This record gives sequence, structure tokens and C-alpha cells, in this order.
Amino acid sequence: MMHSKRPNEAVAIGPTDRQSAAIDRTLANRSMVRRQVAAAAVEDGRAWYAIRVRVNCEKVVEKALSDAGIGTWLALQKVDGQVRRGRMLPATYKPVLWGLVFVHVAMSGDAWHGLMSFKHVLSVMGDEHGPKPVLEKQFNSFRTMVTLGVYGDKPKDWKPAVGEKVRVGSGPAFGKNGTVNAIKGRRRDRIMLTLFGGTMPIEVPLALLVKPE
Repeated sequence: MMHSKRPNEAVAIGPTDRQSAAIDRTLANRSMVRRQVAAAAVEDGRAWYAIRVRVNCEKVVEKALSDAGIGTWLALQKVDGQVRRGRMLPATYKPVLWGLVFVHVAMSGDAWHGLMSFKHVLSVMGDEHGPKPVLEKQFNSFRTMVTLGVYGDKPKDWKPAVGEKVRVGSGPAFGKNGTVNAIKGRRRDRIMLTLFGGTMPIEVPLALLVKPE
């Protein structure tokens, strides 16, 4: 007849050495990510940067960053409700610049890694030398435009064609040259640009563009 072991005679079952090492690595990685995210939330020496995120994930990313204590701003514009299939859809807010969220951080190696640890974040905008802050004057000007819902007058007697070179005349990408790779919108007043050496496709209002000099 078989007898079960008494409680004090039970064999303790725990993780193997390999599993323990994996657990330690996971905990260390989580600790490192928390430290890096905290670095992105440091207040001293902050500037505005544009980060590229997956299109249609702008609001999700902005909320996650904000919840982590990182200063953020997402440029949104109100879209009036529309009638579809006999139903009136409510007004919504959509990004002015698709795929972009602005963060107010003191950029460092840890801060960069902290930003990149968030889901749907693709890159921090910059050039071949690394992340570049947005000029504060142009950022504030663009923020005022968004708040007022006014982006300036559309260029007269000029509408760029696909493949044409253009320059951003106002907003956070002020002075940047780009190439038109698509024209969108019912009024064909939104331009898909490729900025920063082909690494940054963004959608901008036609009113922000000027002919390159």
C-alpha cells in the first residue's frame, strides 16, 4: 500500500538555473527600461522633439507617454460629423500631422532608449547626427495655428505635383525640404512629403508649403 508524503517531507520544486537566469535578465531589463523612461521625464534642459509613430496610433502613444510622466503634445483638428448610410456620425478629432507626436524631454542616450521602449514608437526625428529639437519659435507658431484651426492661406496659382521638391514654410518642420509622393484629401490640399533623407513620410496641409528657393 502506497502512502503519500507528509507536508514536511514534500520535495520543493523551483525554477531551474536557466529559468532563474532568464527571470533575472527580465527583471534587470524592466529595471533598465524604467530608468530610461524616467530619464525621458527629467525636467531640466528639456526641448521639444518630434517622434515618429505608427499611423493611427498617435493617440495611444501620446497617452502612454503622458501616463509615464513625459511631456507631450499631439496636434489634433476637429472633423465635423458626417452622414453615412443614413446615420449622423459624431464629430471627431484627427491628427494634423499623421504619424507624429511631440515630446518635451531632455534628450540623452537613456532618454532616447526610454522613448523607443514604448509600443508603436518608430524613431525620433533628426538628421545623420542624431535627434534634433524642434525650433521653439516655429513650434509655438504651429501650436497657435492648431489651437486657432488656421494654417495660413493656400498657395495661389501653385499646387505641387508628385515628385516635385517643396519646402515647409511654417510649423515644426520649418525650413525642411521634401519631395511630394502623394496628394490626398477631398480638396487635394494635403501633401505626403518625404523628409529627412527619405526616412520620414508625413502628411501636411498644403498651406504649410512654399516653393523652394
